[in-house]
Amino acid sequence: MIDTWLIERYAAQAWPAAEALQEQGWLLRHTPGVPRRRSNSALPLMRGEALLAALPRVEDFYAARRMPVAVQVSPAEEHTTLDALLAERGYRRDAATLVCVAPTSTVITASRPAVPLALTVAEHPTRQWLDAYVALDGHENSQQVADQVLARTPGPAAYLSVEHGDRVVSMGLVVAAPGCAGIFCMATHPAHRRQGSATAILHIGARWAQARGAGELYLQVMDDNHAARRLYERVGFRVSHTYHYRLKP
Repeated sequence: MIDTWLIERYAAQAWPAAEALQEQGWLLRHTPGVPRRRSNSALPLMRGEALLAALPRVEDFYAARRMPVAVQVSPAEEHTTLDALLAERGYRRDAATLVCVAPTSTVITASRPAVPLALTVAEHPTRQWLDAYVALDGHENSQQVADQVLARTPGPAAYLSVEHGDRVVSMGLVVAAPGCAGIFCMATHPAHRRQGSATAILHIGARWAQARGAGELYLQVMDDNHAARRLYERVGFRVSHTYHYRLKP
């Protein structure tokens, strides 16, 4: 199984922040114009008293950029002391997330589609893929995420999509790292769900990852997204660890 600390480092690299500083055991991330936690939060890179002592530096970093202070407590199981300290200081807990892993070969076998679907696989983000992300993600800042984050994702990466007519109806992103690959941006249009397109994307994405030496896959899924969790469990993913955010009031 992939080391939990490595997963968090690889995931941070796959979702690049415009500004990313490593200071006193923290990765401080800031992306102007993208008000999402993943792009504007502090990730602890170690345990210990030094990490806790550096918390004022974390708060100063975001105050200087006029951003709310958000800490990604991950892996949560490794940071119970940090989490308790933040709770004592009034930081609100938010966005409980599961990080799941699976052997790539298991996902390839378990996700093999009964009926082949035509998929597009590009190793660079096309305008069509980025526009599809904006449409399927459905948040008011999806355009900023597409242009300022996903268009800058470091390779090797695979941008996968299933089209119906001239419209992308299902999509995903796979980003390779040494020995593993992360799965991001899984989304399907509501009218095309439960038709096998998401499973097909996982299958082709896993095959692409295996060809690049990735023996394991990881992904992040919100704890309350039961439909997605069932899909991932069905193709072999199991929980590695969890994380959540602490938000300063």
